Amino acid sequence: MDEKYAGKGNAEERIATLDATPAVDVGTPLPDLTPEEREVDRRVRRKIDFLILPLCALNYFFSSMDRSDIGNAKIAGFQKAIHASNLQYASIVSFFYIGYLVMQPVGSLLIGYVETWAILGAANMFWGTMTCLLLLSRNDVLPRVLRVLIGASEGLVQINNVFLTLWYTHEEIATRTGIWYSSGVLAGSFNGLIAYGASVHTHASLQPWQILFLTEGLLPIVFGPIFMYFYPSRPEKVTKFFTEEEKALCIARTMRARNTAGAKLTIRGMLSIFRSPETYLLWLCYFCVIWSSSGYGNFLPAIVNGLGFDTEISQLLTVPIAFLGFLSVNFWCIVSDRFQWRGPLIMGLALSSAAGFAILAGVSHGLGVRMFALCLINASVQPLIPLTLSFLFTNTVGFSRRALSIPLQNVFGQIGGLASGYTFVDSPRYFRGTLGACGNLIGLTVLVAILDLYFMHENRKKRARADSDETLDDRLRSFDELGTKHPDFYFTL
Repeated sequence: MDEKYAGKGNAEERIATLDATPAVDVGTPLPDLTPEEREVDRRVRRKIDFLILPLCALNYFFSSMDRSDIGNAKIAGFQKAIHASNLQYASIVSFFYIGYLVMQPVGSLLIGYVETWAILGAANMFWGTMTCLLLLSRNDVLPRVLRVLIGASEGLVQINNVFLTLWYTHEEIATRTGIWYSSGVLAGSFNGLIAYGASVHTHASLQPWQILFLTEGLLPIVFGPIFMYFYPSRPEKVTKFFTEEEKALCIARTMRARNTAGAKLTIRGMLSIFRSPETYLLWLCYFCVIWSSSGYGNFLPAIVNGLGFDTEISQLLTVPIAFLGFLSVNFWCIVSDRFQWRGPLIMGLALSSAAGFAILAGVSHGLGVRMFALCLINASVQPLIPLTLSFLFTNTVGFSRRALSIPLQNVFGQIGGLASGYTFVDSPRYFRGTLGACGNLIGLTVLVAILDLYFMHENRKKRARADSDETLDDRLRSFDELGTKHPDFYFTL
């Protein structure tokens, strides 16, 4: 243990010492906790797991329901009701990403100035209202406008990406990102169940697609105020649900996550990401992932319907497929944290998913084979999203850098989602869409291989100069200042 901490009786006193010493690197991990502090830290992590993580997951669950319900609505009669062609309907799907792209960076910048609970509570109530207004659609004009507005408000939900990195260390983040994201995958199962129920128990005054939009619009409206009450502030600002000792350990945790407690957003810190070559490759990786997953996810009910099932059975069959993705996400994210692997898992799952898309594109007959391909795709492509997010989270250091690099990663991804929507136009096989997804997944494998080789090269260079005078001087500077150049930071492969 460092001499400067010897004799400190509890975590709060030790953190006070850190804050009072300007020359100390406040981004480096704190010294080993005492057994008593370690037990309190475990209790704090459990409290975060049972308070913050469910809120983030439920928030994402609602946003995913309202984002992807457009696929269930299609085979529930929405496309026919508004007299839209396949291309016009693809435009309605894709218009969502216009608002989504614009508001993701805005949301991540707002988190430095506006409380998280205020942003997310208001966003939920707004997109819920817009979803309910889809009931009034008579042509393709209103759905386009409302989908842009829904996308804009749901883009704000992505601040949860930045928010989680303030509470969890890099050894824990993949599992928690997986739980957060898998709630969105689970939303696909609920969409299928709600759509099925609406199809078989429709009311005379409302069409099945109208019941779907109404149900999924009311849920975030009801939960918006609940989010406003229960969502906490950042670790250094938290005022409720945590004792004073737990608050101190929350700050200790955010430091161990390579954050600087109380850090402010800085233009210099944000712009520094553009000098890091790995950032561009990580963004491109996410482009490939979302291209592959988004079009598939939005058109899954239509793809199943195209296999020859009627509307009700098609809605119902999306439930087990989506649930398989939910299980797969959590399994592979736990494996990722257990072994601290990101790249190798991404490459393996990308090739597995590419094989599924290749089967779907190449086999025109054979119900069992094509259903197997859909299951293989969902079990492989869904974990790619949280793993690729975690790949950036753990290899980007500092609040300002994450506040810009994370939303820009999402922007790159949603550009892929926007583009992929226009490839899924040749129903019922969607040959162009599946072939495009397959190509992007092969490209993803190449990009991740390049990244891992680069990371190994950089880690070797850093170890080689670990005892140099320059390294010893840099060790006194913060992670927030040096980012990935800090001598105690090593890239996660």
